[in-house]
Amino acid sequence: MEGLILKGVGSFYTVLDENRTEYVCKASGRFRKEGIIPVPGDRVSFQRKAGEDGRITEILPRKNLLIRPAVANVDKLVIVMAASAPKPDLLLVDKLLLQCEIAGIVPILVLNKCDERDEGLYASVLRQYAPTGYTCYGVSAHTGEGLDALKNEIKGNVCCFAGQSAVGKSSLLNAILPELSLAVGGLSRKTDRGRHTTRHAELWLAWGGALVDTPGFSLLDTETMEPEDLAAFYPEMREYADGCRFAKCLHASEPDCAVKPLLNTDSLSRERYERYLEILEELKEKRKHKYD
Repeated sequence: MEGLILKGVGSFYTVLDENRTEYVCKASGRFRKEGIIPVPGDRVSFQRKAGEDGRITEILPRKNLLIRPAVANVDKLVIVMAASAPKPDLLLVDKLLLQCEIAGIVPILVLNKCDERDEGLYASVLRQYAPTGYTCYGVSAHTGEGLDALKNEIKGNVCCFAGQSAVGKSSLLNAILPELSLAVGGLSRKTDRGRHTTRHAELWLAWGGALVDTPGFSLLDTETMEPEDLAAFYPEMREYADGCRFAKCLHASEPDCAVKPLLNTDSLSRERYERYLEILEELKEKRKHKYD
């Protein structure tokens, strides 16, 4: 039998078969020996045995895998920010966008809490990401603004929701699919930082696809990325890179760079470019200390 892993708790996995019947399965012992861990989103082969639900015998080929949260076969990553508080961590957003580019995941940018939005902040975020071509929605889990457009993005896709704590991911999921009844953390008055409420990744079926909330937020694993490769994952930079004098131009201090002049136009956000330089330095440091 084949099925889809909806969630894993301990060594037990909830698997949904093609008839939408759920089974609780244990993973084959050889997975541990081979260093393989089944995760939500995995398509698997499993066997039923008398007196127990089943045993996962094979994980079918994955098209991608997110490490934190551990989710496989993601079609779209919905990156949620707040249009009010907490202030968006755009460096985190840029790293999540990089992860999408690397893994072949379609990113959807969402500014939640639009019913209480800071107009200056809202306009700034839209301006910075306009040159990327990524889809961006202004929504409100409280009033329902923008939710229909977001639902259309989700239809037929496995969509993972990620972002800072307290940006309203769980509230947004509850508004889209009320039967979830997810716990909502809100903001701590003392720190203005969110309290984590999600404990593990889990798929919920919706509109021919599935939704995934994530514990905390996901960070990009850049261990295998070389500094020279970074700019190729920025849509607003890569189409101009062929015009640079050097084939491996970092678009930092090189002469005759075709990307840096874009800073004087609307084709490249100066703030996003400065964050690009920050990530570039991180990659250089990692390479410098790779064999320490």
